Amino acid sequence: MSLGCAKNLVDTEVMIAQLAADGWQLESDADRADTVVINTCAFIDPAKAESTQTILDHATRKQPGQQLIVAGCLAQRYGPQLQALVPEIDGVVGTGAYVGIADVLREAQAGRKPLRLHFEAEPVHDFLPRLVTTPQATAYLKVAEGCDHPCTFCIIPKLRGPFRSRGKESICAEARALVAGGAKELILIAQDTSMWGRDLGMRRGGLARLLHELHAIEGLEWIRLLYLYPATVDGELIEAIATLPKVCKYMDMPLQHVHPDVLRAMRRPSNGERYLELIDEFRSRVPTITMRSTFIVGFPGERDEHVEYLEEWIGRAQLDRVGFFEYSAEEDTPAATLPDAVTVRQRRERLVRLREAQRSASERARRKRWGGTVRVLVEESRYLRAHDEARRRLNVSRAWFGRSEGEAPGVDGGIYFTGDANAGEFCRVRVESVGAFDLFGSSVAVEACAV
Repeated sequence: MSLGCAKNLVDTEVMIAQLAADGWQLESDADRADTVVINTCAFIDPAKAESTQTILDHATRKQPGQQLIVAGCLAQRYGPQLQALVPEIDGVVGTGAYVGIADVLREAQAGRKPLRLHFEAEPVHDFLPRLVTTPQATAYLKVAEGCDHPCTFCIIPKLRGPFRSRGKESICAEARALVAGGAKELILIAQDTSMWGRDLGMRRGGLARLLHELHAIEGLEWIRLLYLYPATVDGELIEAIATLPKVCKYMDMPLQHVHPDVLRAMRRPSNGERYLELIDEFRSRVPTITMRSTFIVGFPGERDEHVEYLEEWIGRAQLDRVGFFEYSAEEDTPAATLPDAVTVRQRRERLVRLREAQRSASERARRKRWGGTVRVLVEESRYLRAHDEARRRLNVSRAWFGRSEGEAPGVDGGIYFTGDANAGEFCRVRVESVGAFDLFGSSVAVEACAV
């Protein structure tokens, strides 16, 4: 069971493959499994709460003779405490030791209750076999591990260690294997994807060079970038996005705030005006780009004038999609000890206010696609329930679902449509209506399947 981000999902897929090589088989029903492995998240309070509740749920209904293993970020952060508080846990494996999951299970079966939290100086992040669990034509590709940025609100460097780029040969070998297995879209991920290569001696243009290498892989159709960082995006990267046809015209760059005072307290780079310049650089070179960001609301010391500044900035930036999250005080982070905490009520009010400020820009972005035709990667045929918006708009009980270049999985919605299509392949869809999150239309052409 995998909780949290896509980076965690890749770790889960590696663990599944490691266990399969050791003779284990997947069981869809946890109650019937010999061992339950929960790969947890501990980034913010809601994620910790979900992970903790999942562990307790499985501990409560644990079957006689069954092992319960806790892995991932919550395990890395609170491993000894978890074992002490939840005696049903038979083993703990942190973020730096997940590739040894088979050994952990053997020790757990022997009754030794292993605790593996050791961070190696260079954890294994070479090309490791994976059992891909995403839709058949899409796979995540982790290009680096850890983080060097000093953001005062973030616990990730303590959970994942310093930033380490994977070697280009390793990344390309895994990419070719994923494409050979049916992937047509590879989604590049890291804590700071645009920093790739800098620790390997590439001062600028490292990610752009990697994109050129991946672009040459036969059978690969889309390369999507997630989690860019404003201080490590360079002109070479923007040029690669603009000129390489396989690179999706899509930018995901979490900014977290724009007011200089708040950014300074967060130890985040630059300021809102520089961010607008960077957005203009993307738009001038890639006019069709879809732009997404995220912001933290209610950081300690955030005042009304800071929120007004962000609200006005949102109107100027006109980003296509924005996610807003309430600040979560994480122990062992510098921000947790800052004065002038923002009350829960203030955070909620500001969250509503800023979402409303973004609403018109998001609606405008969706309306621009109305009547156009887009290339869609088809994920599946979905049954539509009576209250589903897609059922009302398309007037059918089953429709195809997919995504264009402008939608990343899990965060951006997608496109529901009728007509001819094949799961795992591409087709052209005419957008005939738009909703609050999704688009709706009909297939106008199906691309021929590769032989």
